[in-house]
Amino acid sequence: MSQFWSFAIVGFFAQLIDGTLGMGFGIISSSVLLAQGIPPALASASVNAAKLPTTFTAAVSHFLNKNHTWELLLALCLFGSLGGFAGAMLLTSLKGKILFHLINAYLLSIGALIIYRGFRNVLPHNLPKWFARIVGFGGGLVEGIGGSWGPIVTTGLLGAGVESRYAIGATNIAEFAVSLAVFLSFVFAFLIGHWQGGADWQTVFLPVLGLVVGGLPAALAGGWLSKIAPRRELTIVVGMLAMAIGTFRIVTG
Repeated sequence: MSQFWSFAIVGFFAQLIDGTLGMGFGIISSSVLLAQGIPPALASASVNAAKLPTTFTAAVSHFLNKNHTWELLLALCLFGSLGGFAGAMLLTSLKGKILFHLINAYLLSIGALIIYRGFRNVLPHNLPKWFARIVGFGGGLVEGIGGSWGPIVTTGLLGAGVESRYAIGATNIAEFAVSLAVFLSFVFAFLIGHWQGGADWQTVFLPVLGLVVGGLPAALAGGWLSKIAPRRELTIVVGMLAMAIGTFRIVTG
């Protein structure tokens, strides 16, 4: 049970960060599971299983606090789910050094851009329709291959000029649809014999349960915190978190 409570604490703080800033739960949870020696495919499937109840709760919180626009949300849900399915099917063959360095470079550069926009207090503006679709598909693809949806999508939207609460809210709400798509993709892959990691589920049962139990109460607060946080300060903090995640991946990779 000590393992359960350790993961519950990780889940609480990871989801509190994710719900407020639009990223963090996936990368933190995956890093902890991988450090335990869990295979990448099983770690990705486990984190997405844990995300189903936590992201649903976070989605409800952001939805009730009106932290979204319908056009942006629908584009992220549809194209993110498509990318998530593709990424899950290609997990074992695409998780390589080139992709690792590309994601790190993206996080560092987009994080710097977001911080710059925050300090300059650049006002939000409307996105072209195609941009949200590309960011959604790219975020879903990275999520499916064992990366994290939030750092790609939240930072992409903020870097392009979407208001912080709407970028974070739409990312959190759409994350439920993407996590569901990725998890079902792993189930499908296991059923057709494409992935043989299902027999190891008992090794991650307690960690996943702990992540869920710890993450649920934090998910309730995320939407409200994003709504009341000052736009400029919230933008800067998201940029700093993106750069911190990129740096952490480089140091530990």
